[in-house]
Amino acid sequence: MGSGKSTVGELLSKKLKRTALINEDKIKWFISDFKRSKRDNAIIRSVLIEMAREFSKKSINLIIAQGFSKTHRPVTPFAKIAKQNKSKIFMYHLDAPKEILLERIKNRKKSKIIRAPIAKSRIHRNIRIWKKNRYTNGVEFNVDKMSARSVVNKIIKDLKS
Repeated sequence: MGSGKSTVGELLSKKLKRTALINEDKIKWFISDFKRSKRDNAIIRSVLIEMAREFSKKSINLIIAQGFSKTHRPVTPFAKIAKQNKSKIFMYHLDAPKEILLERIKNRKKSKIIRAPIAKSRIHRNIRIWKKNRYTNGVEFNVDKMSARSVVNKIIKDLKS
């Protein structure tokens, strides 16, 4: 939370042709009374995987703007989809020191995506879980020293090489 995943995803999707930007935050609010529960989270996860499968079948590039950890959001289903469709996966991690992430979360504008405020305890829990269990494959950007645009430019350069 607060690393700039949504911002980078939006900027990147504008620069790449035939690209879909998807993430769980947007999908979960399709359910009118979404609850942060195992049941609703499982529904959202299965919808995300099906969206990825269908876009990939149609040769649409995907940006999945969310954090992946070793325990909570395994990459395996997406790797299988990529293999089935003979496509590639590029992983980019955005991170910053906890204090900076907390400051960004505090100062961010009201989101159209997030309907209800997130409790401070949940924010601290999410950051702690991420730092402990983050998926380590991929390229990492320390975003406390980089703008979203510079991250996007580096990703575009990497994708072209």
